[in-house]
Amino acid sequence: MNATDPARPSAGLRWFFGVSAVLAAVAGFQLFVGAADTDRFFSWTIDPPLTAAFLGAAYWAAMVLLAWAAGQRSWARARTALPAVFTIAVLLVVATVIHLDRFHHDLFGRFWEAVYLVVVPLLAYLTWSQVRRSGPAEDECRPLPGWLRAVLCVQALGMLALGVALFAAPVGASSLWPWALTPLTGRAIGAFLVGFGAAAAFAVGDDEFGRLHGAALAYATLGALELAAAAFHGEDFTAPAMGVAVYVAACASVLAVGLYGAVRSPGSAERPPDRGSRPP
Repeated sequence: MNATDPARPSAGLRWFFGVSAVLAAVAGFQLFVGAADTDRFFSWTIDPPLTAAFLGAAYWAAMVLLAWAAGQRSWARARTALPAVFTIAVLLVVATVIHLDRFHHDLFGRFWEAVYLVVVPLLAYLTWSQVRRSGPAEDECRPLPGWLRAVLCVQALGMLALGVALFAAPVGASSLWPWALTPLTGRAIGAFLVGFGAAAAFAVGDDEFGRLHGAALAYATLGALELAAAAFHGEDFTAPAMGVAVYVAACASVLAVGLYGAVRSPGSAERPPDRGSRPP
């Protein structure tokens, strides 16, 4: 398979995934480890620290997905990163434009603005170019178990509904969230919820267990780190105990589904598709 094979992701797209993984790793460190110091070491001040830790966990989960996609030799596998990555990037650009006055006028703030203004059009171009030459992905004939499809559908619907509500009306919908949010942090959290909800919905629609390893690793990372963030910053919760319990249970379900998918789906091995008929 050579570099111009249409079944292979382009060098530009793989470089994009790789560089984006590094940037996501840095943002995750700033937010998760430095949750209490965003006034000095991030693009805007985030309070309470649980919000910063939540966003940092989401960036680290995105890092896992991007790093996995960067190492794939198959476009059919690498493309599984796009629903989450593109959706999150677009929504964060919109949130940035709406709340531009909240960003720091320093290196951190300007770097955020520059990166997201470049990321969206560049990713759109690279994806369009790849899709134009690659065509539709072939089936691998490994459909998801029925119970997993059902769980992913519920998770996707929940994340999409809550994410859209927080992004569209962060003040009005903040009562649905278990700790205090500002308009900007509500939209940032909403962007990640919609992105990961889109990834779960894509997995259901694609219905190919063999291509889910990277998404499953990212999903498990998200669930585990959000639980860790809740444990480290539990004093920031403002919801009643039942609301906190529902949030923790949702994070645990994401971790469980991600671990199952990571263990049961094949890794980076490139298996030729089974050309037999798909089981019903």
